[in-house]
Amino acid sequence: MAHESFSKRVLVAVTDRAASAPDHQATVSDISDALMIQTTAEHKRMLNTLSDLKNAGRIVRVSQGVYAPAKREVKPEIRERMWRVLRMRRRVMVDDLVEMAEASAEYASDWLRTLEIQKVVRKINPGVGKPGVWQLINDTVEMPVDMNSAAKYRALRKKKKQQALADLAAAQKLIGKAHQAITEMED
Repeated sequence: MAHESFSKRVLVAVTDRAASAPDHQATVSDISDALMIQTTAEHKRMLNTLSDLKNAGRIVRVSQGVYAPAKREVKPEIRERMWRVLRMRRRVMVDDLVEMAEASAEYASDWLRTLEIQKVVRKINPGVGKPGVWQLINDTVEMPVDMNSAAKYRALRKKKKQQALADLAAAQKLIGKAHQAITEMED
């Protein structure tokens, strides 16, 4: 097992104890028990680590001697980030979405073409050799649902599942042959 830092052990102790407590909080004595702290020096180290974790935003101090895990913000999906950029700027290029929404160029252009089909954006051609610009023409506050992509991904998952089942059947067949060969070797 890899060496785990003391800070990580303290964070895990806070998280585990808070998860099992009805108020979702962990006291210093709970954390100390979980870490099996026995000396004053270890206890002081734990308190310093709790302070460091609080300053880093990993835990919050509810009251004196009581801590809880900090709620972490979840980064929105790429589509949601692209939608926010499009609504904010009104006119975007694929490069804008790549830079601001951290999407791949292929995914951003595919997403814009889908919105174009749904008549949410229209492509403005600035000229030969220049990248296309998409303009928002129908601002629905909520991001439009892409049924084509959903169907495409369902089909892709189905294909992957069929391939995995075929691979599993082939592996089972080979295991059967190996088992038979071992059985015949014993005779």
